[in-house]
Amino acid sequence: MRSIRLPRLPRLPRPLKLALAGAFAVAVVTAIVWTMSRLDWSVVGVLFTRRDAGQISLLLGGSLLASVAGLSLGFLGWRVVLLELGPPVSEPRVVRIFFVGFLSKYLPGRVPGMIAATKVATANGVTFGRLMTTAALVMSVVLLSGFTVGLLAGVQLLGAQAAWLAGAAVLIVLVLVRPQIVNQGSALLLRLLRRPTAAKAASVRGVRLAVAWQSLSWVVTGLHVWPLAIAMGAAPSRSLMLCVGAFTLATSAGIASVFIPDGIGVREAVLTAALTLVLPAPAAAVVALASRLVSTVSEVLLGAAALATAEYLIRRGRTGPQEIPEPAVSPPAGSR
Repeated sequence: MRSIRLPRLPRLPRPLKLALAGAFAVAVVTAIVWTMSRLDWSVVGVLFTRRDAGQISLLLGGSLLASVAGLSLGFLGWRVVLLELGPPVSEPRVVRIFFVGFLSKYLPGRVPGMIAATKVATANGVTFGRLMTTAALVMSVVLLSGFTVGLLAGVQLLGAQAAWLAGAAVLIVLVLVRPQIVNQGSALLLRLLRRPTAAKAASVRGVRLAVAWQSLSWVVTGLHVWPLAIAMGAAPSRSLMLCVGAFTLATSAGIASVFIPDGIGVREAVLTAALTLVLPAPAAAVVALASRLVSTVSEVLLGAAALATAEYLIRRGRTGPQEIPEPAVSPPAGSR
């Protein structure tokens, strides 16, 4: 199959580029504000009716902290893959590329965010093929690890019908044993979609490290549901593993529902159903809505803080293209 060459866009005058960047930033901020305004903030009031203000504040703070930490770990998994697939890119520029695309998801439709992420990536030394390969490989790891961690709740929720989730666990073990499978699968998918691929594949060590980071990300992010469930009356010891698995399973199902933006509706339905094992249905629904609220707030806070820090470091001139050593592309001896 012939390689696909993307048309080279004409260079824009600097004032026009700055104007377009400013307009894009305004559009993203507007979309975020609109999204935040449509969240059900009344669930916060419901939480405060269940316990005293001090306890609820601590539980909400812990929930937000877990969500931010989990998202940060997910970024580290994405970073590993990106750096494996090409020449080194400085840390602040890696942060810039990731979080521009991360926050662009709030824009209506997928095209504006994709265009913005591609433009920022190419402007920071990452080719379109490398970006697409990173996305395909990371999405494979996200879903496989997500459904695997989701077994923590799937067995309790689905019983014998949860056997299909075990398939994801088998696949993730297979990926750890033979990481080249992910490279080959991602390359095949991109060829079928007639999309360019990266110049080189991720190493054995890189794929395993990405799986480890993403699996840890799911566990830590899922922990944010636990304080919310406790606030609504769930038994702490009984609900811990269920909350982690339920969030991971619900979010993975939402991601797999590609025609529904950010899995809205799917995630809440699955999470509510799982939480009814430890809470009454109305309380479980409150936790699911509060989880969406905490997740959105943590995404915005982390994205804004990360981008602001990256832009500051880039403008201060403390970052260069050779700041990060290039990751090894060949596996260590004995790993094959």
